[in-house]
Formats: sequence, C-alpha cells, structure tokens
Amino acid sequence: MEDSPDDAELATLELARHGYRCESGLVETRHALLAALTSQSWDVVLSDHSMRQFTSLDALRVTRQHDPDLPFIIVSGTIGEDAAVDAMRAGAQDYVLKHNLRRLGPAVEREMREAENRRQQRRTQEALLASEHRLRHAQKIEAVGRLAGGIAHDFNNLLTVIMGFAELLLEQLPRDHGAFRDASEIQVAAQRATRLTKQLVAFSRQQVLEPRVVDLVAAILAMEAMVTRLIGEEVRCQLSLPDEPHFVLIDPGQFEQVILNLVINARDAMPMGGTLQVGLQRAGLDLTRATALDVPPGEYVEVRVADTGTGMTTETLDQIFEPFFTTKPTGRGTGLGLSTVFGVVRQSRGAIDVTTAPGAGSTFQIYFPVSREQAADPEVRTVTEVAAVPGSTILLAEDEESVRVFLQTALERGGHRVIATGSGTEAVDAARAARVPIDLLIADVVMPGLSGPEVAAEIATLFPAMRVIFLSGYSAHSALPEHLSADPSAFLQKPFAVDTLMAKVRERLAG
Repeated sequence: MEDSPDDAELATLELARHGYRCESGLVETRHALLAALTSQSWDVVLSDHSMRQFTSLDALRVTRQHDPDLPFIIVSGTIGEDAAVDAMRAGAQDYVLKHNLRRLGPAVEREMREAENRRQQRRTQEALLASEHRLRHAQKIEAVGRLAGGIAHDFNNLLTVIMGFAELLLEQLPRDHGAFRDASEIQVAAQRATRLTKQLVAFSRQQVLEPRVVDLVAAILAMEAMVTRLIGEEVRCQLSLPDEPHFVLIDPGQFEQVILNLVINARDAMPMGGTLQVGLQRAGLDLTRATALDVPPGEYVEVRVADTGTGMTTETLDQIFEPFFTTKPTGRGTGLGLSTVFGVVRQSRGAIDVTTAPGAGSTFQIYFPVSREQAADPEVRTVTEVAAVPGSTILLAEDEESVRVFLQTALERGGHRVIATGSGTEAVDAARAARVPIDLLIADVVMPGLSGPEVAAEIATLFPAMRVIFLSGYSAHSALPEHLSADPSAFLQKPFAVDTLMAKVRERLAG
C-alpha cells in the first residue's frame, strides 16, 4: 500500500539487497487492496501509514478480515510513536521508517517466519479440536453401542424362543388349520424383530464376522441387478469399476449390507429422481489423511457411493452415524441404516468419510485395507460330509430356561439324545456323570459361574473327540479362546431358525 511509486521501488530494492526476489503489486485504495488480496496469495503486506485516500489502519482492517495470519508491516516516513503503538495494538506486526530501510529485510524475514509458526499452531489447534470431537463422538457411540448390544442380547434370547416355538408349531399344524395363520404371523413378526436386533448388534460392533478374501469388483457387479431394482426407474445407476480385481478381507454378507444401506439412503435422498454412482479404486492414505480417518496409513480399496440428491446440512452430518437418528418421517425408517454401515466398516478395520452440502448431493467414501491374498475357490462340500449323525449325545448348557426348553425340544425331535443343564457347573458335573461319550456340546457363551468356553475346556479332557457349538445373542469374540474365535463355524448367533440349528449340528458332528 503505497501512493509513491518511487518509495515502493526503494522498498523493493532493499528487499532484493537482502536476497528476496520480489513479485510485488502496488495499490493505494481499499478496493484495489481487496482485489489484490483475493486475486492471489501474498507472503507479506507493506503499507505506508498516510496516503491520499487510505491509512495503514484501514489497510490493516481489510487485510485482517482476509487473512488473520498475513504479516502486515508499516513502512512510513511520517508515522509518529503514538500512531505506531496504536497500529501495533491493532494487529500490525512491525513498523519501519523510510529513512531506516535497512531494518526492512530482517523485519520481513522475521515476520514471515512468525506467520508460518502461527499458521502451524492454528492447524495443530484445529487438528486437536477435530480429534477431541472424534473422541467425544466415539465415546458417545461406544456407550450407546454397549447399551444396544445388551438390549440385542436380551431380545435375541426372547426371539430365539418365539421364532423356535412358532416354527415347531407350524410343523405340527396343517395349512388349513385356523391357528396356522396365527402362528405364521408370529413367525413373520419375530423375523422382522430379528432384523432389527441384527442392526443393533452390527452398530455396536459386537457381531461375529466371517471374513474372507473378496474381490470387491466382482461383489459389486453381482449386486447390480439388486441395486437396480431397489432404486427404481427414476434413479439412473452408474458403475465405475476397474477391470482388475481388488481384494479385501471382509465378511461378504456384511459388505453387501453396507452397499445396500448406502444405496437405499441415496435413493431416499432423490425423491424426484437423479443419478446414483457406485465406484471403486485403489487409494493410498498418507499419515495426515489416515490420521483424520483414524486408520493406519497404507494401501486401501476405496468404495464410493454418490448421489445427486438433497444433501445434508452440517448439523445433520454430525449425527448421521448415531443410532436411531433419521430425517425420514415417522414410520419410514429406524435410524439404524447408517449406524449399521459405520459399525460394519469399523469392525472390518476400515473407515468412512462423507462429503455433502444442501442441494449438492452426498458422497460416501469407504476405505478397506487391501488384502495381499487372492480370493480362494468356494469350498465344495459333499453330502457325505454333512450327513446327519443319528443318535448323537448332545450336552446342552443354557442358563435361559425358555431357550433351553426350545433347544432341547428341537434337538430331540431331530433324533438326538440331549442332556440339558442350566449352568456351566451343572454341565461339567453332567459330563463327568455321563455313561456315554458326549458327541457335541452346545453352550451359551456367557453364563453364571463357568462360561461356555470354560465348560468346553473342562469337558474336552474327558471327551477329546467332542465338538462344540457356542451360542450368544451378541459377539463372543471377546469371550472365546483364540483357536475357536477364528472358527466361525463353532458359533451360532441368536436368534436362529430350527433348520439353521439342525444344519449347524449336522455340520459340527460330521466335522
């Protein structure tokens, strides 16, 4: 800011003498200053104090509104001590008298260094605030997740009984019987409740995953027809997928749920139609980006689901992954879709990020760690391998009486001998008193006294050939020994249908 071209040239020459190669601009009005500040980035502003149309304090206010960290140095031949003090209090970094320009070079060097320090401190503070926000959010989600997991566990015990006995009742009733329809309605309602509790378990990251190396390109292509049916004719679907496979270690069923939930969310955001884009690519996350996403740096597969819908405000964006939060009308959604997505992604060691604005649509970016292994061929199992083992002796350990009664009924109808016990201690005592070998132990993971894994360890010394099935309403990974937690076939999550139970029993006995 200078109304004397000669003085401006002197300042430039003095900076050149100190080794600065200057790319400068000369302005002398408020409008010109504002235009210059917005036209490009500057390292420093030098301002005369008193000009025909402007003062240094006017220039300082404009500069600070544009960039609070940009160094501002007054270079004047007329500024007095009182005015200089006022300018420094207002935010000027320094002042240099025109008859003593030798100070200009060192002043510019010092203030540019200090400005970078201020910017770095500001970035650090912003990163710290963002980290604190993520921590508070994570703690809130974790607390609600524990509550949701506990609720799901209790409800899954109840639903196991409701679904199980409804199914047993339907097997005994002819289709034309009046009670058949009633029992069918009970079964349908229980199945709907089961889907809800599964979402709770997924959100709380307490589900048992069955991860496999999956080619996500092939997985998305296999879902194309389903996605097209879901979004309807008003929404156009565009896939952007690479030709080569991209392998990730993930539960394929849960990955499908992630995509479907995002697709449904995108469809609902485009009531008047629009475009849904599903893309996939490799993405390298450096330390800065990985830290922001709370994952280790490295190579990831990025899955992108974008829509041209209504978008979201900042307030909505801050809450979308919270359970039971929904912007849909009452009765149109549970508010668990995106929280389920968040839980599955985090449990799969991935991360999710969202870019959105009102009226500008939304883009969800999901990152899964790249797997160096390739997908194995599907396991081929013969009929002989899963054939029923007649007359097997099953030791049942379940502390919930209603669940125990259902399991005993179903297993005995399947032709098995059942020793039913209500605790881990009772199960161990029954095994020691057994007069025939125990072929299979079915035990709840969490019971008073001895847990399911502890019961299995005790009885394994008596019957080394015994197989085990663990039951639970939520994930047993934290309670199972390592060699069993790595074997999902040893686990059956409540609630389950009678057919599922019997198939699991046949599979474990044949193994």
